[in-house]
Amino acid sequence: MAVQGTPVNNNDQYDGWVLTPDEVRDFMRDFPDNNILLDGVEFSDPDIKRAINFTLSMGNVTARPTSYTITNFPNAYTLLMGVCSFLLKSEGLRQLRNEAMYQDGNIQPVGIDNKQQAYAALAGQYQQEFIQMLTAIKIQENLNSFGQLGSPVGQSRYIR
Repeated sequence: MAVQGTPVNNNDQYDGWVLTPDEVRDFMRDFPDNNILLDGVEFSDPDIKRAINFTLSMGNVTARPTSYTITNFPNAYTLLMGVCSFLLKSEGLRQLRNEAMYQDGNIQPVGIDNKQQAYAALAGQYQQEFIQMLTAIKIQENLNSFGQLGSPVGQSRYIR
């Protein structure tokens, strides 16, 4: 008797999400075969979900209070920049705690977890981009909320 399998779509749990953990991992190129020193991924799904939640929380108090959620955030790329910033800050803190340098004889010093500065710099870039884009989005939303504003230009002010 033949056995037939049905593919499982793990993305069903993310239906309606503006940004999924897989999309974050794709952008960050965080795959086991790309992380030869880690032998796995750098950021787990729970790490990425936590980053999304904290980024939403930060985004909701930036520029003006909002109530964005993972399903109604106005722009996926903007959210991605905030999530990446959070993840890189978090990993930078871990690297700072565990930084160690080794040198053996005439070999150049080899660092273990010595990328904290690079992580911090990249996190800062992503955060700046996140804040700038989110602020622009919220300004535009504010302008749109006023509807059509009339202008006196083009209206006849002459008495006939």
